[in-house]
Amino acid sequence: MTSPDFLPSLAAGAHDADDGEACVMEYVSLLAGEEWSDRPECTHPLLAHEARMLNDDLSDRDRHLLVPLIGRLFGTTDDSPTLTARLRLRQVAAVLRLLDPTARARVAAVLDRADQEARRSARNGDDTTDDTTDDTTAQAVEQAREIARSFPTPETESDDPAHEAHHLQLARMAFVGLAGEVGAAEAWALATQVVAHRVAASGECRADCGDSMSHARIRVRELADLVDEYDAVTGREVRRLTTDEVRELSVLVDQDRPLFPVGS
Repeated sequence: MTSPDFLPSLAAGAHDADDGEACVMEYVSLLAGEEWSDRPECTHPLLAHEARMLNDDLSDRDRHLLVPLIGRLFGTTDDSPTLTARLRLRQVAAVLRLLDPTARARVAAVLDRADQEARRSARNGDDTTDDTTDDTTAQAVEQAREIARSFPTPETESDDPAHEAHHLQLARMAFVGLAGEVGAAEAWALATQVVAHRVAASGECRADCGDSMSHARIRVRELADLVDEYDAVTGREVRRLTTDEVRELSVLVDQDRPLFPVGS
């Protein structure tokens, strides 16, 4: 990680290099020595996507919470289908933690299939080159899409429309992902996300997801969990920033609101 003489302020949205502001992923590109971008080559696309969304959802007061993750987001270049499926299943696990325990059974069957496909992908080394495997993969992907299409959305009016809208939006995003070129493991992980968020939207979620600022702080931990999953699957070992290094970077990123008070 390089440290330029001048660092812009951490802010929401996309920016030009000379704006004096940067989102978290633009920071990663800057510190990694890449061309200025919010989609740096050094970061796994799913991790970068989640970081960009979180950067914009966090309030100006809380955006500095992303600082400790900046150094962990670059160097995550492995984007194998098995890894991506495991990352998406880690996202499912985060949703399941928010559900009432009695509601988790509604996700169990599709989650079991997703786990099976992820294990199969890992055993096969992501190899889908022979005709039999291609046919099997296509069938499995279509089955996942059908599960996502057919799983019901809430039919009754919600007591918390903002909460319902939050989960339905995330379910739609997962469903859109299913329309792309995905393997069986990722397809079933995405279908599980659709199901889990639709269950959460039906009133079974115990978190205050309708409060975007409150839930965004939870999602900082979830993003850290995703990076942990990346490291666990790939075996990557990365030196985490010390408290002093995080303090120094935080002060550079936001002179008015350092992550740790000076002298702490």
